[in-house]
Amino acid sequence: MSFDSDWASARSAATAKTNMQLNASYDGTGNRGLGRGLKVTSSILNERAGKADTVREDFMKADNSAMKETAQVGPSLKGFESSSAFSTFADRWKGQMTHVESLLKDDVSGALRTSAQSYMARERKEKDRHSREGKDLK
Repeated sequence: MSFDSDWASARSAATAKTNMQLNASYDGTGNRGLGRGLKVTSSILNERAGKADTVREDFMKADNSAMKETAQVGPSLKGFESSSAFSTFADRWKGQMTHVESLLKDDVSGALRTSAQSYMARERKEKDRHSREGKDLK
């Protein structure tokens, strides 16, 4: 079998599995099934934002540790042709880590918090509407 046919087979199997997983929702009880809705609240979104912050903090701690160890290698390369490549690597690594941290902070945590605020405003509006309707019935 050629690489192209192997790849096509693996890809179609993965696509079919992914589609099946996306067509089902998980309700937290171990049951998967169609027809169950996903319940999202502002508190759930804020909780997820907090978890994303934890991931970002852990990620940056790991990066700081790696860069601390990597910085010790740089001086030992003086006189070698690869010393400039190592310096370039360190600069690029730092830029990439800054970018990933920004994505985790703004595009994940920030987006979740923004959504939470939007949900909270909608929840308040619905609560007020239900309160008014309840008063109208009395």
